Amino acid sequence: MSFGTMVVLFLIAAVVIAIFQLQMTAKRKEKMEKRLKIQPNFKPTQKIMAENGLAGIAIDENSKKICLIDNSGPHVTTRTFSYKDVLSCEIFSDGDSITKTYRTSQAGGALVGGLLLGGVGAIIGGLSGSKKNIEKVKTIDLRIVVNDTNKPTHDVNLMDIETKKNSFIHKAAMEKARHWHSLVAVLIKRADEEDKVAENSLAPQSEKQGSVADELSKLLELKEKGILTEEEFAAQKVKILS
Repeated sequence: MSFGTMVVLFLIAAVVIAIFQLQMTAKRKEKMEKRLKIQPNFKPTQKIMAENGLAGIAIDENSKKICLIDNSGPHVTTRTFSYKDVLSCEIFSDGDSITKTYRTSQAGGALVGGLLLGGVGAIIGGLSGSKKNIEKVKTIDLRIVVNDTNKPTHDVNLMDIETKKNSFIHKAAMEKARHWHSLVAVLIKRADEEDKVAENSLAPQSEKQGSVADELSKLLELKEKGILTEEEFAAQKVKILS
């Protein structure tokens, strides 16, 4: 067999393998789509499937829920969480963290701290990556951390092919990653805002009254020093008491 013939056979084999892998990935994504359709009490308004067909994410904006889809085992499994149980979202490029958003409210911070104290080191570890190449990128991944001590992290691969930085493939993958990072960041922000409202409403009445009294005292002091006019003092007093 000539060298040229061997090269042709090798190329044919490579094409056949590539086609087979694409078909397998398409079937995996189809399985996840079917599983998502029968998810109880969940109607996805936005969704994304990993490029390798092994994971996915869906959001139900009406019920304020997020569904994490796992297709790495023999069967597709799903986990649904309230957006308040989403603790962080992070983008990785070749295992290096690019950007991260996490819960900052008192309640959300306690959840994150609880996972860390429970010894779940995976939520702060990077994705495994090979030797870095400053000109090329192989993987882009999105990581979601949820309030689940059994499996807090959920990684979704958005690119798994070596390509030049800022190539069409790289830009498309980063656009998806940033879009979903932004979506989850919105959920996290809303959860933090709701936590803060709840925390303020639960504050003891005596603390609230003390705070108002302190503010009025400071305001009166400013008026006595001539910093505030009588009209300005009255206007600020109304704001504090309202």
